[in-house]
Amino acid sequence: MNILPRGTDIKLLGGLLIIVGMVDAIIIVLFPDYALKLFGTAVTGPASLLIKLHSPLVHLLIGYGFVFLRPWGWGLAVAYSGFGLVSETMNQWSFGVSPIRSGFMMTMALFAGYLIWRRHRFADSPSGEKSAKPVSQGSH
Repeated sequence: MNILPRGTDIKLLGGLLIIVGMVDAIIIVLFPDYALKLFGTAVTGPASLLIKLHSPLVHLLIGYGFVFLRPWGWGLAVAYSGFGLVSETMNQWSFGVSPIRSGFMMTMALFAGYLIWRRHRFADSPSGEKSAKPVSQGSH
């Protein structure tokens, strides 16, 4: 079964992640006092702005990587999914069980599973194709 063989689904997700990154940045600027919860702690204070900005930055990077099907985009997305799952698990332990955080965790796990299933779309060259040898390797 060949579902969206050109990676259109991944590219659309990339576009959505770029939008999410921009919205994240706007929310952080509009609500600078929001205490982001990471790994069971609430990040507050003036220096927290730099810590909060990791989220839009990573979303924008992953979005760019997805739009152009870059292999590092897949790796960053899978790693960031793991980061989110671990952080939210620790938040549940520290701040109590939340249906919203539980839903986020389930969605993140499904997203990571989907990415693992579609990882071949991020290959440097399509499988089955042999890349041409560079001139320096005697192909002329």
